[in-house]
Amino acid sequence: MAATLWHFLHPSGQVLVALTLDIPLSLVECIPLMEDLYYASIECAGVPLEQLAGERVGCRPEGAEVQAGGFLPERHQLVFRSVSSPEDTPDHDTVQRVIYRTDLPYMPEHSSILYPDELNRRPTTVGALGPYASLICGHQDYIENCVLLSAVQAVGSAARLREIREVAHAYGHRFRARSDEDRDTHRRRTMLESISDGLSHLELELSYSVETGGDIGTLVPALRVESFHNALYSAMGLTERSGVIGQMLSRLSNAIAAELTSVQSAEQRAGDRRRIRTVVAVTFVTTVTGTLSLLFGFFGINAQQVDQSQSMFDERYIPIYAITALILACAMVIFGGMRLHERWHERQERGHIRTWETIHGLLAREFGTVMLDPARVAASRPRTRVPGTRTPPPDEEPRPSGAPV
Repeated sequence: MAATLWHFLHPSGQVLVALTLDIPLSLVECIPLMEDLYYASIECAGVPLEQLAGERVGCRPEGAEVQAGGFLPERHQLVFRSVSSPEDTPDHDTVQRVIYRTDLPYMPEHSSILYPDELNRRPTTVGALGPYASLICGHQDYIENCVLLSAVQAVGSAARLREIREVAHAYGHRFRARSDEDRDTHRRRTMLESISDGLSHLELELSYSVETGGDIGTLVPALRVESFHNALYSAMGLTERSGVIGQMLSRLSNAIAAELTSVQSAEQRAGDRRRIRTVVAVTFVTTVTGTLSLLFGFFGINAQQVDQSQSMFDERYIPIYAITALILACAMVIFGGMRLHERWHERQERGHIRTWETIHGLLAREFGTVMLDPARVAASRPRTRVPGTRTPPPDEEPRPSGAPV
């Protein structure tokens, strides 16, 4: 038996580990070994496979010895076998035992094994694919090598897709768990911008690390390899899951864009209120200075109403002082009234129900649905009354319900 440990660098930057074994066993006899390999329950000279693979790339764990089974959950097993004659070709029962890693019979109508046409064209060739294991028999060495690279690409894409999904769920939870009482628009905008920036990176990663990897025909112009790659992506569900996650990212981006629009509107209203306050303050100062200029200008004129021998605080000047005080009082009343109206408007906005409270509140507000709070429902059960039967009037034919008397 010969064993080789391979390390592949995925376009996303991930390092994938592949272990190849050459063993003189039949397909059914390989099933227990495949089961151990799938769960990484193997050691080399007492060293777990994960630790051995990490040391090969310079990743040395600190502290205690790392236990086996720390690889990512995305894995795929390939079984290659040479076929010399059509009688040597494994039947469907053997194929399902290998792919499902169980030595039990099965019902063909309840199987999800895929058989690509290009891999099963000849009597001595077999290509059967499952989500976690595939069987390739009777094909040339270069096809087996390309199949190995295709599986590496698919496993790396599946791992990256799972990570994108987890980060997207974290962003969605962070977006939905934001506090409704947070009125700091700057903090809300910063949070939304950080999520929006992360979503743009996730969408780019989804395109280049997952969706682009589904096309291998431009790199390997071989029908059998392309057929295997497309069937493997279909068997692992990568195409459908990438579409679902892409829609989730798009809808979350739309929700964040709508929320940013709301924040922008709130900031614009706050800016309008600041400008109004500034205009009012400038107007107030202008009013005061203009009033004082009017007062001092009155005492500076050369007229008979102004007596140079009298003090400016003489009783004869009470009317001009009263007019000046009235002007200042009117300015103060106008400013105070506008300030009180602004505070009332702000309280109205704080008491307004936001669109992000809950989906139940949103539906209740938009469609008039009555939402019952179980905590407020009375513990006592309502009394029910069984309606009595109606007796027909004597000597008359029974009337239908709702008939006029």
